[in-house]
Amino acid sequence: MAASETVTESDHLKSLIISTASALWEDKDALGKFLNVVRRSETFAPLADTLEQSEVRPAKPSFYGVTSREFQE
Repeated sequence: MAASETVTESDHLKSLIISTASALWEDKDALGKFLNVVRRSETFAPLADTLEQSEVRPAKPSFYGVTSREFQE
């Protein structure tokens, strides 16, 4: 049961990261600072790298297979 709770928490954080990156997309300075903070976590550093390298605004978290919906419109 604990493993599923960890996955759920991870999905919530991924959803928050993706949604925040999308909201900050137009402000590249703020986006860069946010992604640098995200990179401090080894778990989410690859996600931050992927989002920063993208040339288009991130899609909704569900596009990336994230099941959490709490931060979606």
